[in-house]
Amino acid sequence: MTEPPTDDCGRAPSLEPIDVLLVDDNERWAAFTAEELERREPSLRVELALGANEALSAIREEDHDCLVVDYRMPETNGIQLIERVREERPELPVILVTGEGSETVAARAIDAGVTDYLPKDPKTDQTPVLAGKIRNAVERRALRRAIEDSEQRYRTVIEQSRDAIVILREGRILFCNERFAEFTDSSVDGLVGTRFVETVVHEADRERFRGIDREILTDGVHRIRLVTGDGTVAHCEYTGCELTYDGAPATMLSIRDVTAKRLKEVRHRRERNLNRHLQRALVASRNRDELEDAVVTELADQGYDLVWFGTVVDGTLRPRAVTGDRRYVDDIGLSLERTEHECEPSVWAARTGTTQVISDLEALFPTDWRNLALERGFRAAIALPVGYEDVVYGVLAAYRAEPDAIDDAEREFLRDLTATVGYAIHHMDARKALTADHGVEARIELRDGSHYLSEVAAVAAVETSEPELVVHSTYSNGDGEIVQYVTLRGGSTEEFRAAVADHPAVRDVVPVRRAESDSFQLTVDGPTPESTVAPFNARVRSTRVTADRAVLRIELPSRENLDALVERLEERYGRVSVLSLVEREWADGDGTLTVDTSALTEKQAVALEAAYRHGYFEQPRRSSATDIATALGVAHSTYLQHLRAAQQKVFAEFYGD
Repeated sequence: MTEPPTDDCGRAPSLEPIDVLLVDDNERWAAFTAEELERREPSLRVELALGANEALSAIREEDHDCLVVDYRMPETNGIQLIERVREERPELPVILVTGEGSETVAARAIDAGVTDYLPKDPKTDQTPVLAGKIRNAVERRALRRAIEDSEQRYRTVIEQSRDAIVILREGRILFCNERFAEFTDSSVDGLVGTRFVETVVHEADRERFRGIDREILTDGVHRIRLVTGDGTVAHCEYTGCELTYDGAPATMLSIRDVTAKRLKEVRHRRERNLNRHLQRALVASRNRDELEDAVVTELADQGYDLVWFGTVVDGTLRPRAVTGDRRYVDDIGLSLERTEHECEPSVWAARTGTTQVISDLEALFPTDWRNLALERGFRAAIALPVGYEDVVYGVLAAYRAEPDAIDDAEREFLRDLTATVGYAIHHMDARKALTADHGVEARIELRDGSHYLSEVAAVAAVETSEPELVVHSTYSNGDGEIVQYVTLRGGSTEEFRAAVADHPAVRDVVPVRRAESDSFQLTVDGPTPESTVAPFNARVRSTRVTADRAVLRIELPSRENLDALVERLEERYGRVSVLSLVEREWADGDGTLTVDTSALTEKQAVALEAAYRHGYFEQPRRSSATDIATALGVAHSTYLQHLRAAQQKVFAEFYGD
């Protein structure tokens, strides 16, 4: 597989010194030979042993590089000694020296594992020949060891590689690693000798693979489809190189399965297309009905067999928009009460407020809804709640005919989609509420001093006057904090400022210049009752707060969200009472003009409110842009940027095109 290791000049690496054990019962001949070997070949260091037992002891004690053995010895002969040595040192080079030149001795020597053989010739100085045989035997052994080590390292690298490795010659597999065997659901032994193309290459790619010449093969990364052991088509990338394997040219392929990468690319293209279409639908939809129809239609076009959107009405999930085979939706019971249908994913998502996924309906125990779904050809299902902040608008449910067709990436995509749809519905409802000519005005009371300003009012009370705090408006500043504008009526201004500054929920207190009253801009950490009702499309006109109660005057587009709003306030603030509920006309035809401010960002709304509250629009101005920017904790240029953008949007809404 590999070429012999060499130094920079192409020579074999140096093997000095070489320790030799010379075994001969003729002490004079052995001593003379040892001296001559060391004189002629300085790299040789020769140790003598005068018998077989002495040789066995020396071999166990020292790590010799070569063994030179005379055939004739008193205890035994050289071949028997060699056979014993081979049991303990099978890799040790051995040279047999003998005066017996028979073919029988030579054959026995070869069987015993002799590395080389030297017949004695008393008439000739054989020391140079013996030295050469010793050096060659040791070098060959070192070379074999180096090759074995190199091949072992090479095989280790190949086996540890995450790529499938295969070596080919004339289209047949000469070698493959375990990764390739696992990929084909076979064994290494079972693959060696088979034809690569016919065994694993997808038939549509066979001619193209055969047509790649060596120059193209070794240049860059190529794509190919392979068929795995279970018949699955895998999209792969491979590189090739030419090498010498077992002394002959061969081709090595390094193959990597990129099916997941390929599917991810396809999914990303699909998601980009779907997102583009959905964004257009979000912009083009004039109302919630159009939006929901557009969403279910786009998902159905992307491969879902049934998609529908439903909302909970009187304890039942009612379909609002359906695309695909709607017989299932028409036939199934969708009550949220405990029935045989309670595990249907859409019902369960509505009940729990969490995403429900069923990878394979056949894996479930039989129920009426599951059997009905299978009859309609569905195998996988997902249902997701659609909402914004704490308000749930409904459930989006989708079904596919293939099992395991809704993977983690698809689930994450659908979660993002439902979050976007929830925000869009909230925005539409908010716009509808702002532009409606009628609605509901409610006065809601929080008892037991649960409003954070009730604590402040209790501290700020003086003997002669109990303070009342009026919250005029509430905004999020976009940084997770709430900005409120509050007026103090009665009580001590100094006590109020000290109490509100000490309150743990209040981050900052800024006086607002007003001649008729003491007003303040408060920055609050965390939700307030006013911010709690905002997701329900409720507009808090004012909140009047005393030490023991707070009364919110709220405008709603209808009674629809009132129960959920009150329930949410009770969860956070304890006892809540609806003091009054009145149907009102917001515009009575007397020429009153209304402006839709829903297009403002949070920062723009805060900038515009701050300008009004701080008297920026009055003449003369009570506060400059620099003063207001300082109060808000932003740069002067940033504040003006938000203020001007807000003014432009308000004027555009007011005057129209």
